[in-house]
Amino acid sequence: MGTENSFTAGGQSVLPGTPLREFEALHTEHDYVLETESGVLPAGLAGTLYRNGMGRWESGGSPMGHIFDGDGMLAMFAIDKGEVRFRNRYVRTNHYLRGNHSRGPAGRGVGTMRGNGGVLANAFRWPMSNQANTNVVWQGGKLLALWEGGRPHAMDPETLATEGIHDFDGKLRGIGSFSAHPKIDPRTGELFNFGTAFFPTPGFVAYRVDPNGKLHKLARWTTRTPRFNHDVGLTDKYLVFALSPIVVSPVGMVPVMAGLRPASSAMGFRPDLGTEIVLVPRNGGRRMHAFTDSQLHFHISNCYDDGDDTVIELVRHAADFDTLWSNFHNGYRNLTEKPIVGGPLTRLRVTRSGRVLREDLTDAVSEFPQIDSRFTGSRNRYSYTVDLTHLGNAGTGTSYTGITTFDHEFGTESTYDVPNYGSVCEAVFAPRSADAPEGEGWLLSVEYDRDEHRSRLIVLAAQAPDRGPVYAGRLRHHLPMGLHGTFVPRAA
Repeated sequence: MGTENSFTAGGQSVLPGTPLREFEALHTEHDYVLETESGVLPAGLAGTLYRNGMGRWESGGSPMGHIFDGDGMLAMFAIDKGEVRFRNRYVRTNHYLRGNHSRGPAGRGVGTMRGNGGVLANAFRWPMSNQANTNVVWQGGKLLALWEGGRPHAMDPETLATEGIHDFDGKLRGIGSFSAHPKIDPRTGELFNFGTAFFPTPGFVAYRVDPNGKLHKLARWTTRTPRFNHDVGLTDKYLVFALSPIVVSPVGMVPVMAGLRPASSAMGFRPDLGTEIVLVPRNGGRRMHAFTDSQLHFHISNCYDDGDDTVIELVRHAADFDTLWSNFHNGYRNLTEKPIVGGPLTRLRVTRSGRVLREDLTDAVSEFPQIDSRFTGSRNRYSYTVDLTHLGNAGTGTSYTGITTFDHEFGTESTYDVPNYGSVCEAVFAPRSADAPEGEGWLLSVEYDRDEHRSRLIVLAAQAPDRGPVYAGRLRHHLPMGLHGTFVPRAA
């Protein structure tokens, strides 16, 4: 049995200082009904939770050189008639299929070289393979597995079989970058997203996908320096970009394109450039550009219009970029404490004059912010985050993870602390009914049990996660640490 100072995982003693096992691969694919571990599924909860993330960090028998380079694996939890059916399938990308037979990594990645290096294997190849490993979205009758730098992969929503690359009937051209964090307007059903261009002309392309799944180009603009951007926001008026000064060096890309170095070697943080806010009108018109002090962030919680102001809520990272980037490289394999990621939930207010005001809403360190998606683009009362600061009952001084509901109206927080130094994935909100008031529903997440090296689906009351899971369904194995997901109110 585990104690507050010693744990067991898979029958082996696990002591503080042991590398985290959340990043071990799951090579097998499964299909079974979860065993109820505790509680009862809420009567009004029915639908499917889809999740995406890296299922294995190895290819051709060799480890991947960056945490973002793992092969994408979808997991689904279909909730219907009082039971949960689990299924997982790897996305059959070219990289995944080749990696089953290659010698060394089958493609290049953020920090990985094809075939374990060598100029002949890597020269003049596009630096990154499409791993389809970041997010999953349901729109226009399509389930899409998303990745930063390429086209989505269409997936069968029932079986999770890979149907192939989805290019929106040829409308997504060129490299076809289609970011992993689109936003869907809950009132119109439109999906808004963007693509990033690095070379030969750096810049961004904004897209609108209508409710029928047809893609339309909304805007395009260039930037002086190639910049990396992960997320986008949406209001009634604007598509909202908050561009951290994460840049790609054109000079640094020369050895990358020559096959001598991985793509990550050309990326860096330029605080002198500051953070640029770009507001792209949804209905056409002139963009607005505003500038503020440099900050590091990846995920936007929500955006909305407040009179003539635009409000942006995001997680501002407290750690510096170099520390974060080193953890994302091979260091993640040997982490003995939770990675230093995240920071306070922060509000930026962009005034009509272009002034940017900043306010930290909490001092808690958190990441993976979510809201009730029915309020995307509108002022929201509740935000849901993965909390990284609360201490567990062991009180050892080590940072534990949890899930926090933040009430903006009263400034209060409610947190579920994960026991036994385990971990938890992004919490996805499921409403009690289609017309239920904001926040009335549940938070769905996957919790990793360090004692047993096993995962479980947990369901928390969204307004009071501190009461613990109202239901926990036991998996027969662990799920590697995932990234993002979505809840669809239809049972697969």
